[in-house]
Amino acid sequence: MSYQVDYLGAVDPSMIIFLLPLLFIPWLLKATGKWHEYRWLLPVIAPLLVLFFLAVSLPQIGSGWQLTDGRLRLEAGPVSTLDVTGIRVALVESSGPWRPVLRINGYDASRLSTGWYKLANGREAVVFRHLRSEKMVVIEAGGRYYIISHPGVEKLYAALIARGAAQWAADAREGKGGG
Repeated sequence: MSYQVDYLGAVDPSMIIFLLPLLFIPWLLKATGKWHEYRWLLPVIAPLLVLFFLAVSLPQIGSGWQLTDGRLRLEAGPVSTLDVTGIRVALVESSGPWRPVLRINGYDASRLSTGWYKLANGREAVVFRHLRSEKMVVIEAGGRYYIISHPGVEKLYAALIARGAAQWAADAREGKGGG
């Protein structure tokens, strides 16, 4: 069982906004009378900018999780492998106190967030969040927290419980971190 992001899942379509000014460069050069002097810039700069915006997402390809042989491997910036029988899990609303609010280190775009984040409850966690699902799985293992969120994350939660992960008590779901 797994969920991993491919290239199209990692590319941020909102980045196209940054490429729109390229359309105005020829007009601007013609309007200022500098077209003959700087026209060589357009075929050089335009492909470089497009390549940059397409390449930014490359390190995120393969981000996600794999559940095999009683182990959960989470690739969200840092790579973590967790023994399922040694973790506690809770299924929470993504708008609650466990939601990521501040990126500390990682990647954040409109459709994909990975890396270390500060949470609304003040804790820090490794986060893998794709397509802004309404539910999140909160994992506690050895005093560290992990957040996984994507469409269909409820299946991961059920699979973790079925493979021996401990369900978290209700106060953990409210962000208090209790047992």
